[in-house]
Amino acid sequence: MSYAKKDVKFSLKVMVNKERTKVLFAQVDSGFADVLLSFLTLPLGTIVRNMKKHYGDEAPAFGSLSSLYISLVNLDSVQFWTEGAKSFLLHPRSSSDAQCKTLKLDISDSQPFEEFFCGKFHCNFQLSLYRFRSVSMYYDNVLCTYCHPRVLMKKRVAKENAQAAPFFMMSTASFLITDDLQILSTTTGLLQIASSLGITDMDKAEQMSVTFGFAEVMDLLKASLISSTPLSDIILNKTGLTKSIKRELQEGITLSDHTENASASNSKKMILRVMLRKSTNKLLYAQAEEDFAELLFSFLIIPLGGVECLLAGKSLIKCMDKLYSSVAHHIDNKYFKTPDAKNSLIKPKIPHGYISKKHILPLIEEELPSSYRQITLFSSLKFPKGHGNYLKAPTTFMVTDDLTVTPLCIATTVPFLKGMKITVSDVKEVELQIGLKEALGILRASLTSTSALTDGLNLTNHISQIQPKQEH
Repeated sequence: MSYAKKDVKFSLKVMVNKERTKVLFAQVDSGFADVLLSFLTLPLGTIVRNMKKHYGDEAPAFGSLSSLYISLVNLDSVQFWTEGAKSFLLHPRSSSDAQCKTLKLDISDSQPFEEFFCGKFHCNFQLSLYRFRSVSMYYDNVLCTYCHPRVLMKKRVAKENAQAAPFFMMSTASFLITDDLQILSTTTGLLQIASSLGITDMDKAEQMSVTFGFAEVMDLLKASLISSTPLSDIILNKTGLTKSIKRELQEGITLSDHTENASASNSKKMILRVMLRKSTNKLLYAQAEEDFAELLFSFLIIPLGGVECLLAGKSLIKCMDKLYSSVAHHIDNKYFKTPDAKNSLIKPKIPHGYISKKHILPLIEEELPSSYRQITLFSSLKFPKGHGNYLKAPTTFMVTDDLTVTPLCIATTVPFLKGMKITVSDVKEVELQIGLKEALGILRASLTSTSALTDGLNLTNHISQIQPKQEH
């Protein structure tokens, strides 16, 4: 992000209760609404990385995703087919990156786009001044078919559009944002607003003028992940931490129609060997192959809007559920610039090349633009085993309850157990099958819980039904 964009400021008119203990709503223009909606385009790994970059050691834990990301950082590159494959997971792209770069404030901190061009002076492709962006995560090696003999095309940083403008919402629109990040149009009647917010005496509300810049927007993102009242937290210095959702995690997940259909047609299962403490039935760690580790790492490439789509708007991040619901069900289509702008928020696609064909989650990948079809000689240096294949196989990993992934070394498991004061005789092994619903359960739990395996697989309630693995 340019320093000029970091200096952008937004003026908000905020209504608070008379005691100044709660924000009732804020009125914002389309520019700020676009920045708020861009939260839904952020891949989970980007959120973890940007929180760490902005807050340093003060960065809050983002469920189990923080420890998952840290374990990815620490995982030796020798475990991956290439260094580039690991880098794509550490710096995930969003299919909306190019659009978010045109917003007044872009907090994605995404890497600049590159473009292919032929460096041969008399090439017809070069003389046409035609360029095309490197939008595929997979194809990074392209031959120019205009040249004889064929020449490897070069890459350079593409120029960005310097003109800042709203992308998601119509530029003339303005909106009301509630304390829990519901978005309402300003055409909503005063009585309807008061009723929906539970305000019994609007006459006693007071107006404040506040300014939001880059730091405040980052604070809003942080608060929206852990609090039910993020605007009050920031503007009035209140704390509205979300109450424990352990019970809701145990109630099972709700699938969207898209995910339900995928579940019916997807019979793929992974084997997860879980080590439990006999005396307490507490999960100690899981033993998994590279396919399960890749599943966990793939969580980091999914944007928040994609997570909401997979979980039917019930991620249990309360404010993000409200924000997603506003876009999906409540804001009239006339306020969106295009149908594609709305769909990029509620049904986002994953950039081409990220997803393996064996992937278990029903993610939709972008199609290559027509410009790629004009030059057909592609190959990949970063993914020699096919796109979406990151980890070398066969490899076995240890996965702890907070989704820390490390290569399994039997010699280190004994010290691991000794560190928890557990004897080997107090350990039992059970074998679980992980399908789509189990994967979604772990994904949902990873957003809010630091025991994502236990909560996502509902081990506490179902442990009695799990049979110990029989030794042969």
